[in-house]
Amino acid sequence: MTRREEIIRELELRSRSIDELARLFQCTCREVVVDLKHVQRTLRARGRRLYVLPPVCRSCGEAINIKKPKNIKRCPKCRSSNVAPARFVVKSG
Repeated sequence: MTRREEIIRELELRSRSIDELARLFQCTCREVVVDLKHVQRTLRARGRRLYVLPPVCRSCGEAINIKKPKNIKRCPKCRSSNVAPARFVVKSG
């Protein structure tokens, strides 16, 4: 089973952040982001979706809207680096 298939299986069970996936699969965050972009396309072809639970700034409370998988380091509103990471989960429909 490929790493991308394993990522899909893991995200079907629970939501995970990019950092958690990188630790789980012993690879870099950058590799996980690339894999998540491919996973997103694969799931779309299968009639399923990769849902992104947005990162939230812990300083100002702003939810940061992202459409593509990426690792957010700073809040665009207050520029704080105290940001809870985005979480990803796979669901049908």
